[in-house]
Amino acid sequence: MPIAKTVHKWTRIVPVRFLRAPDEADPSADSGNPEANAPDPDDRGFLPADQGCAVLPVGRDESVAEADIPETRVRLSRQDIEDAGVLHVVASDPDRLEVTVPAAGAALPAARKMMVKFKAKSAGEAYIEVRFGAAEGPVIHRLRVVVNPLRDVRLAAHVPTINGAAANDSSGNAVAARSIRTDGDIRNLIEDVNRIYFPHGIRFVLDAAIDRAGVLNFTNQGFVNDMTDEFDRTTALNRAAGAVNMYFVPQIGSVAEADQVGGSANSSRGQPRTFGSLIADMAVGGQTVAHELGHVLNLVKDSHYVHVNTVHDPARPGTGRDVRDDIVSRRRLMWAYTDFQIAGGMPYRDDVGYFFNGPGCMLTVRNLAGDRTDDEMAEVQRNAARLAAPARP
Repeated sequence: MPIAKTVHKWTRIVPVRFLRAPDEADPSADSGNPEANAPDPDDRGFLPADQGCAVLPVGRDESVAEADIPETRVRLSRQDIEDAGVLHVVASDPDRLEVTVPAAGAALPAARKMMVKFKAKSAGEAYIEVRFGAAEGPVIHRLRVVVNPLRDVRLAAHVPTINGAAANDSSGNAVAARSIRTDGDIRNLIEDVNRIYFPHGIRFVLDAAIDRAGVLNFTNQGFVNDMTDEFDRTTALNRAAGAVNMYFVPQIGSVAEADQVGGSANSSRGQPRTFGSLIADMAVGGQTVAHELGHVLNLVKDSHYVHVNTVHDPARPGTGRDVRDDIVSRRRLMWAYTDFQIAGGMPYRDDVGYFFNGPGCMLTVRNLAGDRTDDEMAEVQRNAARLAAPARP
C-alpha cells in the first residue's frame, strides 16, 4: 500500500509595493540622492499587526505654517496586478495626512510605477491605503506613515591642525596638517546629513562659527590614528558643552595602514563625557557624516556589533567580521560599505536606490524579532532627545 503524502503549496500575492521616490517627477526612477521628503520605506519582512505593509518615517517641522508644509512622496509599484486595474489612494486619517497626488477622487495612472504625494498635517501615525476600483473600494494594500515632530541637536565643528612627523599617504602624496575643507564645504555636508535625518524628526544645527584654532601634536602630520588614544585626545580638544563635537581632519588611520577610513565616532550613551566624531577629507558626501552621527546616537546599539553587517572580532580591530550582506542591509545607513566589490559582481545589490555603489540611508522603524541591530529610529530619537535637552542646573 503506497504511503500517503500531503503536499502543501502556497503563493503570496503582492498586488502593489511602496518604494522610495528619488525623482520628484519620474515614478520610474529607481536611484537618486537622499532627500528629506522622499524617505526610504522600511519594508523588511511581514508583520501581522501591519498586515505586511511597509512603514514610512516622515518629518514635520512644527514651526512651518500648514500652507507651507512640503509634500512627501513615495512610489507605488504594481506587482501582481495588471496595469489596467483601477487603483485609488486615500488617507485613513485626513486630519493627519492629506493626499495631494493623485488629486482628490482621481484614480492612479494605468502604469507599472506611479507617484503618490501627501502632506503630513500633524504628528502621529496613519495609513495611506490603496483601494481597488474606487476611492471607497476594498483595501488591497497600505503604508503605515509615522509623522515625527522635528527636534534640533546642536553640532559644533572643529578643524584642528595636526602636527607630527612629515608623512605621505598610501599614494605617496604629502599629507597636509589641516583639512582642506572650507566652512562652506562643512555646511553643505551638514545640509546633506539633515536630508537623511529629517524624516526621523532630527535636525543637526551647526554653530555659526567653525573652530579652526585647535592644535594637536600626534605621531604623524595630518593623521589621527583612531585605534589609539589619538581619537580621545582629538574629541577633547576645544570641546563645546551641550553639543555634538565633530572634527574635520585630513586622514584617519595610520601611515603604516593602507585602509584609511572616511569617518570614526563613538556613542554619546556609551561615552557621555568623551563622545564625538572625526571626518576625514576622503569623505565626500553627507552619507558618511550621517553614518558617523548614527554611531554618536548609539547605533548599532547592541554591543556585539560594530555595524549592521559586522560583529566584533578581537583578531581584527575595527569593523570586525562580516555576518550578512544583502540588498536590505546595503540600504541601511549603518551598513559598513567598505567592501562593495565582491568577486563575480552582484549588480542587483550594487545599486540599492542610491546610484551604483552608493551606500543607503535607511534607518529601520520596525523592531523585528531576532535582529539585534534593529529599532534604529526609536534609538536615535531617544538619544537626540537627551542631547537636545537643556543642561541640568
